[in-house]
Amino acid sequence: MSYLLGLDIGSVNVKLSLIEEDGKVVHLAVEKIASNARDAVNSLLAVLGEKFDLGRIAAAGVSGSARDVIPKELDWAEHSSSLAIASGLLHRHPEARTIIQIGGQSSLIMGLEDGLKKPWKIATNPLCAAGTGRFLEQQAYRLGISMEQFSGLALQCQGAPPRIAARCSVFAKSDLIHLQQKGVPMEAMLYGLCESIARMVVSLEKGTFEEPIYLVGGVAANLGIVKALNGALSARNGHEVQVIVPENYLYMAAIGSALLSRGKSSRVSVLPDAGEHQHYFESPRLPSVNIQSGAASRRIEEPCTGYLGVDVGSTSTKAVILDESGKKILAKNYLMTAGRPIDAVKEVFKNLLRDGADRVRIAGAGVTGSGRYLIGSLIGADIVKNEITAQTRAVPSW
Repeated sequence: MSYLLGLDIGSVNVKLSLIEEDGKVVHLAVEKIASNARDAVNSLLAVLGEKFDLGRIAAAGVSGSARDVIPKELDWAEHSSSLAIASGLLHRHPEARTIIQIGGQSSLIMGLEDGLKKPWKIATNPLCAAGTGRFLEQQAYRLGISMEQFSGLALQCQGAPPRIAARCSVFAKSDLIHLQQKGVPMEAMLYGLCESIARMVVSLEKGTFEEPIYLVGGVAANLGIVKALNGALSARNGHEVQVIVPENYLYMAAIGSALLSRGKSSRVSVLPDAGEHQHYFESPRLPSVNIQSGAASRRIEEPCTGYLGVDVGSTSTKAVILDESGKKILAKNYLMTAGRPIDAVKEVFKNLLRDGADRVRIAGAGVTGSGRYLIGSLIGADIVKNEITAQTRAVPSW
């Protein structure tokens, strides 16, 4: 029995499918792209070679944004991601009329009139990866949660979630920071992200969506996104809509690439190292610099009076204690905010106490940064100032 091999080499993962001539899937695998796509492909092929005879692979196909890593001389069939996705889905679900794909850095909508027999309509997101898998990972990381937690927490949202700008990662980050300052629950913020992404994806296409509608790609695993898409599509179509997440939703393009390779006579082997064809500019070494260790080992040993300053930013939280003159730093600490400004400030204060801050009588405290109102109220700050005012006051003194 011979096999057909399909690879979908995207911007985040490489997906592999091995199917029999009749289309039965016998092996699926995925490998995250760490250093480069070539290494990820070789890792998948090495594991495949341990389980199956690569010599029995009659043909192979490839799709995805990095499909050019497969050498032309191996004679693999190359296809666009949209064709591969449609072929993979229609093989098991010929009734599909609309396909929504949300991957690591791309999303698209395909409208099908009669399978692949008639031209299909395609709408894609712009080059920005906002609203895709990477976007979700970035926001989850900033909020300090894993992608495994994301879906479950989002589904726990009660009431109307806040609106968040998902068209831009920077705008979404700003919205989340302000929502955190207001004390909005994590569940509401996460489902607000899901709804924003759903609205953005649905906006790629005008008019109603032909049903049945299938959702594929890695983001299809997020049940919060699925629920939000159902709501957005129901509003657009004027009646309740339930998107269908098919089996093997992550591997549709890989399965389609394998199916489309029929008739080819491909060779399958570990890809050669491309290092000899790459050229790099060697930068000069950085000069050695002697760093004084006194600041790193600063510790308050004697009772004194000082002033506390806290900067609670969206990325990092900083705190410093100055002496009475305002010219000398008695203690300081810095760490990442990680989407939890209150916890970050507690940890910073804990570190200051470790350095002897309990020996200081705090004569006054000021707070700045994006989380200044929340933290200023929490610690009973004497003043709360914006970053520009704080920096303008500090620079002439130092």
